[in-house]
Amino acid sequence: MPTWPSAHSPETVEWNRAMLERWCIQPYRELADRGATVLCRRVGLLERTPHAVTLSWMRDFLSLLERRQLGLALWCFRGSFGILDSNRSDVAYENWRGHKLDRRMLELLREF
Repeated sequence: MPTWPSAHSPETVEWNRAMLERWCIQPYRELADRGATVLCRRVGLLERTPHAVTLSWMRDFLSLLERRQLGLALWCFRGSFGILDSNRSDVAYENWRGHKLDRRMLELLREF
């Protein structure tokens, strides 16, 4: 079962906020520091990832993007990675115009 932070065995490198910053943020921040416009176009986790893990990972990732002033976009607004109709089995959805809204994910995104 996935967790965040994540280390599945003693031989595995632990993925945590510091590793996210080192491997997924810092190289792009260096580009931005040289004048490039940087947009992270695929933020999200597949619907089979437990909701609590997804929200925890997203909070860390989004806060790093914000801190480094990098842009972001969801992988998809509606569907397996999105806030609407993701079909996650462990979400208490809210009905929104005939769609299943993941309110907790929406509120998390609004923070950033």
